[in-house]
Amino acid sequence: MGIALSNWKDQVLSMLSQGKGFEITCEGGSVKVSEVKGVSKGSVSLKQVKGIRKGRVRPPSAKLRELIVELASRLVASGKSFKVTLGQGDFTLRFDLDHYVRVDSKSSSVVGFKSLDEDPISLIVDILESHGEVRLLKPLT
Repeated sequence: MGIALSNWKDQVLSMLSQGKGFEITCEGGSVKVSEVKGVSKGSVSLKQVKGIRKGRVRPPSAKLRELIVELASRLVASGKSFKVTLGQGDFTLRFDLDHYVRVDSKSSSVVGFKSLDEDPISLIVDILESHGEVRLLKPLT
């Protein structure tokens, strides 16, 4: 089910205020926003998980929230699909398993791209540079 291009921002802001990550899928002019789902590499029994503590992720600061919406707006306007996962004082903007941007309160790290001119980084690099230092972590291959 697609959402009108103007409605997706309200849904994203709602998820961010709850401290939840989100996934945006752009297909044929419509935008679909859903809660981000993790990748499971194997089955884990309840007994194995019993002693693990799960911390609660706090909603991002107002500054990071504005940055997330600005980055998302630029990517949605270009029809790019992506995921945003929240951490403690940072967030990760993920395009696929090997290509993502990790952003904290002062800087950002671009991972898996050979240059800042590659698509979709070229669309958002100016926003990242205005936020702070941008580090490029190139793949080894």
